[in-house]
Amino acid sequence: MEPRQAVVCVGEAGINALATVRSLGRRGVPVHVFALKASRQIASASRYCRASTLVDGPDDLCTGLLDFARRRGQRPVLYVDNDPMMKLLAPHAAVLAARFALVDPIGDAARLTDKQFQIGLARRCGIAVPRTWFPTNWAGLGAIRSTKRLIAKPASGRTGFKALVAASGAELAVKLRSHGALPSEVLVQEYIEGDDAQIYAGLAYRAKSVDRCFVMSARKLRQSEPGAGVMAVGQAVDVPQVREMTRRLARAAGMRGVLCSEFKLDPADGKYYFIEWNPRPAYFQSLGWKAGFDLAWLAWCDHADPVHLEHPPAVEASGHYWVNLHQDLAHLAKAPGSARRFGTWRPYLGRTEWAVFAADDLRPWMAATRQLGGWIRERFARRAAAARAVPLAAAAAAGRSPAARRPAPR
Repeated sequence: MEPRQAVVCVGEAGINALATVRSLGRRGVPVHVFALKASRQIASASRYCRASTLVDGPDDLCTGLLDFARRRGQRPVLYVDNDPMMKLLAPHAAVLAARFALVDPIGDAARLTDKQFQIGLARRCGIAVPRTWFPTNWAGLGAIRSTKRLIAKPASGRTGFKALVAASGAELAVKLRSHGALPSEVLVQEYIEGDDAQIYAGLAYRAKSVDRCFVMSARKLRQSEPGAGVMAVGQAVDVPQVREMTRRLARAAGMRGVLCSEFKLDPADGKYYFIEWNPRPAYFQSLGWKAGFDLAWLAWCDHADPVHLEHPPAVEASGHYWVNLHQDLAHLAKAPGSARRFGTWRPYLGRTEWAVFAADDLRPWMAATRQLGGWIRERFARRAAAARAVPLAAAAAAGRSPAARRPAPR
């Protein structure tokens, strides 16, 4: 008898979903991918994806999922790979739960992704949290007083930035206006100093079939945007305090399923400060494979074959690295000086789990490489256009065009 089918809803690039597809497919679980036709996702290109359904738009996604489930004898196990996809499906959580075994807490997405709720819960759990403000207008933003730098992050939904760092509320207001964002759309915190390597994550799965919460800890080494962004390079490390705080948050939130928490270590006082969590698989979930932590497989077993959860593999801090080449190039483009340091390239030479490349599954890597090539060409084209604009701007400032400087024909 074939194992119960898994369905993966893919958003954006689908690197998170690709890890889920590979994890389950390598274990013989049939995997079906759902995505939007306009998506540039690469998960459906995997050899471990049995089939895929591409829908015209967001309104067609739930209908397509329900039509798919009606034709199945057993409820498929449903995975969602990012926050916008979770929020898109949230209004349909009840009808989806009748047809699918839901890995992610789709019906509770609004509460669990609310940053004000997260920060309040972390405080109640006794976890350190940076001083935080939720300004409602420009006056409220300007009234913030702190001796530390400030960081602004989206409070809900999406903005044109991941985070903005400034020396004061006034400077932060200038940056928000330049991005067309309002104070009511962000939360503001005192910035915890330290580089990307001070950011730690706890990746957890709290089972429904048994009272167990499985957790691994990891460390970011570089982010796509220095100081803020998604993991570009990371490492599996053993940090019991991060695992314990993550477990505490999952239980306090009363949730079952996936939770990925993030903390930043302040070198000044040695405390781990709560940053945020996401109630769905982490972008870097494949980092756990060589450490004995397979998130997608734990979730599938919880819903389809709980006996496997009785004796799961021990989670070990293997020290192996995880590299997303595209995001690391984005980091190095913004911090080119780091490319001259040998330590920058150590993850490329050690025990590495690549975000996309896999010797047994090359098609997603080929698709991602084409996209990366397009990104590089676009970047060079913008740089060349900017270089051409400099003499034109200088000539305009002098009141004459480059053509005017050429001698007139005799």
